[in-house]
Amino acid sequence: MECKQQTATAVAAVRQSALAGLLFSIVMVLLIVDGTLASTEAEIISTQDEIITYINHTAKLSCIIQNKNRHHITWSRITFINETQKITNLLFVDLLKYTPSSQYHLTHMIERDNREYWNLEIRNVHLSDQGYYSCVLTAIKPISKIFHVKVLENTRNPLLALRSTSDAYTNNLQRRSKEEIFSSLSLLSSSILTIFLMNIILIII
Repeated sequence: MECKQQTATAVAAVRQSALAGLLFSIVMVLLIVDGTLASTEAEIISTQDEIITYINHTAKLSCIIQNKNRHHITWSRITFINETQKITNLLFVDLLKYTPSSQYHLTHMIERDNREYWNLEIRNVHLSDQGYYSCVLTAIKPISKIFHVKVLENTRNPLLALRSTSDAYTNNLQRRSKEEIFSSLSLLSSSILTIFLMNIILIII
């Protein structure tokens, strides 16, 4: 009888030891994961500052977040009264909408490299929508990105607006073509010079 009690006590001790070891392992894993996430700093990597659009068009403001982790994203419209005072109208907290306006829409996309796109769309734009908008990454030290939306009036001929966009695209292509031509000429000149020098060396030899 006494032997059975000792055996039961030993088994219970082994189970407690195994459970304690398992709990310790789980805690250590959680601490390592938490430390890894904390050591990876979140940041806003958007490069666009100004968005130019036309009346009745859609303005798209792209807030690109790297390593968002457990932080939250807010979108707001900002009205600057003076250099020190401003009015902030909250539009979104993550995907939760805080404005009754049907103009504002938010889209969210996640890429494999832990990069997230939080895109604010202002549809059916009016002149009154021109101004500043902010994307804020909430953290111990909040990170913000300010966007300026500039609204242009539509011309009498709608094709002019399309033509201006097309002209800008064409000019960009022409500039790139010139750069490629100059680069090709430079490579060609270098090749000709190399061949010329090789011929001189062969003649001397």
